[in-house]
Amino acid sequence: MADTPPTPEAAEPEPRCRVKMADEKPCGRQIHSVSGREQVPLCLMHTMDPKKSNDAFQAEFERTLADAERNHIVADFSFFVFPASNYSGRTFLPECDFSRALFKQDANFPWVTFAQSARFNTATFAQNADFGGATLHNNADFYRATFAQKTDFSGAIFTQYANFNRAAFRKNAMFSGVTFTENVDFSDATFTQHANFMSIDFSHATFIQNANFTGAEFPQDADFHHATFAHNANFSRATFTQEADFRQATFSDAATFRETKFRYDSSLQPGLLFTDVKIAHPGQIEFHTTNLSHALFYNTDVSSLDFTLTEWRRRTATRFCLFEESVDLLYAAELKSNEGSHNGRNYALIAETYQQLKRNYDAKGDYWTAGHWHYGEMEMKRLHSGWSRKPMRWLDQNLSLVALYKYASEYGESYTRALLWLAGFLLAFSLLYPLLGIYPATGLSLNPPDEKIATALNHLNYWNYPVFFAAHPDEHPQGLLGVALHGLMTSLSVAGFQKELRYMPSYPWGRMMALLEILLTTTLAGLFALAIRRQFKRS
Repeated sequence: MADTPPTPEAAEPEPRCRVKMADEKPCGRQIHSVSGREQVPLCLMHTMDPKKSNDAFQAEFERTLADAERNHIVADFSFFVFPASNYSGRTFLPECDFSRALFKQDANFPWVTFAQSARFNTATFAQNADFGGATLHNNADFYRATFAQKTDFSGAIFTQYANFNRAAFRKNAMFSGVTFTENVDFSDATFTQHANFMSIDFSHATFIQNANFTGAEFPQDADFHHATFAHNANFSRATFTQEADFRQATFSDAATFRETKFRYDSSLQPGLLFTDVKIAHPGQIEFHTTNLSHALFYNTDVSSLDFTLTEWRRRTATRFCLFEESVDLLYAAELKSNEGSHNGRNYALIAETYQQLKRNYDAKGDYWTAGHWHYGEMEMKRLHSGWSRKPMRWLDQNLSLVALYKYASEYGESYTRALLWLAGFLLAFSLLYPLLGIYPATGLSLNPPDEKIATALNHLNYWNYPVFFAAHPDEHPQGLLGVALHGLMTSLSVAGFQKELRYMPSYPWGRMMALLEILLTTTLAGLFALAIRRQFKRS
């Protein structure tokens, strides 16, 4: 019997790339020949080998894309390590999944068109990422994507949901002129400060549906200049470390700035520029629990905006003011005084904002805060002067009726000051009436009762009081105390329009002073009553 030949051992299967793709299935591509330095053997598409062939990589990329288009499946590029990516102007017809991909060099996607969803979630762009002018016709997912260098989405169009939740932008982020047709989510996105970092540019961007920036962090200037928010815009808990520029922005629906952190420090640079803003529904713009001490609002109608638990800049420890009064005019050219004017800045423009804020707080019954804005409005009126010469301008600003109104009652906001001035003038006139006397014929004139016979010495002043009281022993009290008390009673009687006075200011100087007292005390009493009404009125 012939010997049976030995059975050959089964050949070892060729190893394949075991990276799990988006569908949780292994990649299955052939192992890259020089990938031995990696712990797990990887294919050409997933290896980190810096010397791998870009031509071979792009050929496999195109094959994967064509296969997905032909079979109507997802073009799965997840975990791919791109040595280069130059896809300018391309049209990607199938759904594309770049999740967790690494773009080692510049990612060039300008003017590309994604006909279906494009997923770049958790992708890393190690160099510049250029999506300028791109059109994304379906959902665009950049959740937790990392943009290490310059990011450019200028002029891009997102026709469906755009997700940038928790994305990290480490250098320039340019979204100028971008259009978000559906909801966009930048919640918890971080714009991390980095060397040579410039700005975050959303100028002229259009948000047609909801724009969510909840918890986003902006460590440098954030430019939303001329942006359009057609639907809800949510900036709650966002942090703007430097300048937040919303100049000439348009809000067609609600906008929420709840617990939003705007920059405020010792500098005179603005933290929030909310100027020339167009608002369709002012009552739906909310600033809640936020610091606005470095905010500018001029040329924006703030008469109906919702300010709740906001902190404002302080003129003094107890009085608020607007940052428009203090901002360096290099950052607010519109606040410069008009041509030919010698005023420090455009006080009329600032007064208009104060007036709107006063109406705002009056309308909701917060008269205490409204009083701060009334004070600011009157301060602007006082500082605005038509005089060109400094001495005349100083007199106009410090001795005009408006200035006197300030000194007397803080523009009707301090009943305490008006009361103190009133008491002070009453005391001053009580001391002044006897002081006007020149012995023996002037000072306070005694009007004895009809049954008493008047003596020749009926005038009381500081010089003749011993002789006067000797001649009128029935007048009590006597001495200097008597002079002061009789002077005080005369001052009170004159201020109270009493006709029958025990002592009358002597003619003519005393009578002239009495007329002046009536004018001053009635004015101060009116200011006191006005201040009381402003402080305690109820709607």
